Amino acid sequence: MNEQLTELFKRYFEGTATETERQELMELVMESDDVLLESVMRQRWEALQGTTVQTPSGAHVLAAILDKPVRMRPVRQRWYWAAAAVLLLVSIGGYFQLKNHTEIRGVAKIGKVTPGYERATLTLDDGSMVQLDSTGNRTLQQGGSLIRQQGGQLVYTASAAKDAMTYNTLRTPRGGQFKVTLPDGTTVWLNAASSIRYPTTFPGKERRVEMSGEAYFEVAKNEGKPFKVSANGKAEVKVLGTHFNVDAYPEEGIIKTTLLEGAVSMSTPANPPVLLKPGQQATAGLADIKVVNDANIDQVMAWRYGLFNFDRSNLQSVMNELSRWYDVSVRYEGQIPSRTFRGKIKRDLSLTQVLEVLQDVNIKFRMEGKTIVVYN
Repeated sequence: MNEQLTELFKRYFEGTATETERQELMELVMESDDVLLESVMRQRWEALQGTTVQTPSGAHVLAAILDKPVRMRPVRQRWYWAAAAVLLLVSIGGYFQLKNHTEIRGVAKIGKVTPGYERATLTLDDGSMVQLDSTGNRTLQQGGSLIRQQGGQLVYTASAAKDAMTYNTLRTPRGGQFKVTLPDGTTVWLNAASSIRYPTTFPGKERRVEMSGEAYFEVAKNEGKPFKVSANGKAEVKVLGTHFNVDAYPEEGIIKTTLLEGAVSMSTPANPPVLLKPGQQATAGLADIKVVNDANIDQVMAWRYGLFNFDRSNLQSVMNELSRWYDVSVRYEGQIPSRTFRGKIKRDLSLTQVLEVLQDVNIKFRMEGKTIVVYN
């Protein structure tokens, strides 16, 4: 593996690696142990740079990008940026030159913008609001239903009595996420800038909720009472009991449903239901519903496991994710750079750390307050 890894690194930095070789390199990087990885990267980086830069803070960045532990210790070369480049950037325009500089423009001027965390607002049927965060531990009574907050999640216990139909809304802000277990036992995880509206009991012949943003569902099985999700009022997902993710951020212009387990159907007012099998993803646009048979489940589920996964993502998609998670705005000056990204970064990094990685792969930006300005 050592010779193969060394040769692929060499080809990558010389700009001669094919698309297949780049993908193979990324897979080997993820599989390699730290000692081998460090040795090969250091040799390749020294051959290119021929200089020594004292940068003791790089190990945690490498650890975050590779999603594998790296010992914190002083490092003499900026080889961790090579790893960042390998995992993050496949440039449509071709090879780029990593620059040996000691100051990252714009990053030093950013105050500490921390990553998102468990927080949300619960709006009860009467309009009253309850602020929730990861430290909360309380119990609420709503009619015959009991609502318990346990840190970053809500758990509903429905009453056997036939209470009047009431609806609650759980909404996460930008930079927030939360988990809720509904009265039927269905568990829902909300990503940042998302919401779900649901009844406090599920009488009748179906279980219906409304959502916007992104949510992952593990639906409690009940064949006699199907579970239905209305996404932005533009698409409906129908299930009996299954695990699936719905991505319905309005700014993205499309709605994606990805099935992990069981079976679901997706429909829109203009399109009949399309049945999905595990591993498939349906995308509803303005005109039709398209189905991908081999969806990238790791990428879809990355947010649930504390990661950004930018595999084959363009710059706007990357910045949209960062904007929602770090509660910042993004503005573009001039033509938006045409880049396709790959790789993983942990969502518990500060914005400064993430932007350092992006700038070191030749993305130009500056900060204006809480706005990231991307320019050519």
